[in-house]
Amino acid sequence: MDNRARIQNSATTTTGFSRLDWPTPDTLQAAKRARGEALRGMILALVEWAKAGTANQPSQAAIDTVAVRVTPKR
Repeated sequence: MDNRARIQNSATTTTGFSRLDWPTPDTLQAAKRARGEALRGMILALVEWAKAGTANQPSQAAIDTVAVRVTPKR
């Protein structure tokens, strides 16, 4: 890799691209799978976070049925 970096930075490089400069189809497929798994994990974490946030909130029906006692000020 050090040799390749040195060659790329030299003034004698060509403007053409080698076949070795591009990722293989297997590498592209693996990267696509990894991105998909990461996205799925983030979405599931977001859904779990949203569920946990709303689980602690009482429903509107429960709020309407609870009688609130207010003591009058004298």
